[in-house]
Amino acid sequence: MTAARVPDASSSLRASIAAGLAEVRERTLQIVAPVSDVALEAQHSPLMSPILWDLGHIAEFENLWLAVRLGEVVEESALPDVFDAMRTPRSRRGELSLPDRDSMLTRLAEVRANTLELLEAVDFEASANRLIENGFVYELVREHEAQHQETILQTLILVECETYAPTERRRFPAVSGANPGEMVAVPAGRFERGAAPGAFAYDNELPIHSADTGPFEIGRYPVTNGEYIDFMAAGGYRDRRLWSDSGWSWKEDAGLAAPQYWRPEGMSRAFTAAEAEDVARSRGAAGWERVTSLGVEPLRNRDPVVHICYHEAEACARFAGGRLPTETEWEKAAAWDPDTGGSLRYPWGSAQATADLANLDVQGYGVAPIGSFPGGCSPLGCEQLLGDTWEWTSSLFSPYPGFQAYPYDDYSAVFFGDQYMVLRGASWATDAGVARSSFRNWDYPIRRQIFAGFRLARDAVR
Repeated sequence: MTAARVPDASSSLRASIAAGLAEVRERTLQIVAPVSDVALEAQHSPLMSPILWDLGHIAEFENLWLAVRLGEVVEESALPDVFDAMRTPRSRRGELSLPDRDSMLTRLAEVRANTLELLEAVDFEASANRLIENGFVYELVREHEAQHQETILQTLILVECETYAPTERRRFPAVSGANPGEMVAVPAGRFERGAAPGAFAYDNELPIHSADTGPFEIGRYPVTNGEYIDFMAAGGYRDRRLWSDSGWSWKEDAGLAAPQYWRPEGMSRAFTAAEAEDVARSRGAAGWERVTSLGVEPLRNRDPVVHICYHEAEACARFAGGRLPTETEWEKAAAWDPDTGGSLRYPWGSAQATADLANLDVQGYGVAPIGSFPGGCSPLGCEQLLGDTWEWTSSLFSPYPGFQAYPYDDYSAVFFGDQYMVLRGASWATDAGVARSSFRNWDYPIRRQIFAGFRLARDAVR
């Protein structure tokens, strides 16, 4: 039975929702199109799902929220066990019997067709359902799919059986005039932290509230490969004084010597911290290359460093005479406008990112050199806060005062505590609609497969 279209004043919202869902789906299909069936089916690391699992989870999450919970579909009111992230942890997903590529793509298309049919019958004006208000649940599903795109792209770097070949890739030339290590002064005082009412936000971004910082300095740009090479050349991976107890213990057990996917030029074997130090000291960035989903590429001095864990970021910051910013400091540097006293949804203002403001939306399948996006500068003068690389902060993931879980507990509340560190910003693989000054990412401090680097902070000299 075809759902009857509801004529109301929300036709523009309905059209916007449909366009947003179509755009994110097009990117999902573009990302997986060049990937072989073998690579889609395999679990390349216990830290990552088989890509087919991600596709199935995208479909079933959409079906759950936009059909089961909004429509008149008679089904279970939960995700199928096989695609439930809480019931089937990543480490077990390689053991699952998953549908093949064609079956999974068919399921995605079927669910989407049903979503759009039901959307025609939604009365946004008359509904008292909180999920419907301002199209909240549709943006929830859209951002969920976008976030899984980033996860899939993390997985593709682990695919060693083939070189990934996207249909399009933006090239970012080197930029002159940007000075690595340059700092921006941020005055002490209060500002409004969190997402403002009205626009979409996850529960952990809410409620907006006043927060206070002392005076501090923060990097105008993310820390670069060249700055990280300096840390390595000075023996940073062997200097116990730079590492926390937990960081040093884990580094030693894991045998870390460089960021993940880095290797001395032409070397495919494992290497020690002493060997890495020697190459960094004698040849600098020119002695290194990095493995990407697009193949092996030379290391660029002025690119933001990426694929380092929290412990590595913390040690490098200490070497540079600084520290990691708290997430409150990071958000103040990104969002606070000293001229108005207000906070911005994006560092540059109220409008979502475009290609000239930030490296988002999988434009370049990698980071851009510092200084590439001066138009995306925050009022305080920080650049590339959104895009390129997630940035580790020194803050544990915890609820804001007055936090209320919505629309389900498993999104945020189950992760609060002393295990997860907050990352801020966004990476080159992040959807522009997800990237905003208030967005909070989180992960274990040992994770390196994520697209993460950091920005230096220092206490201001009083």
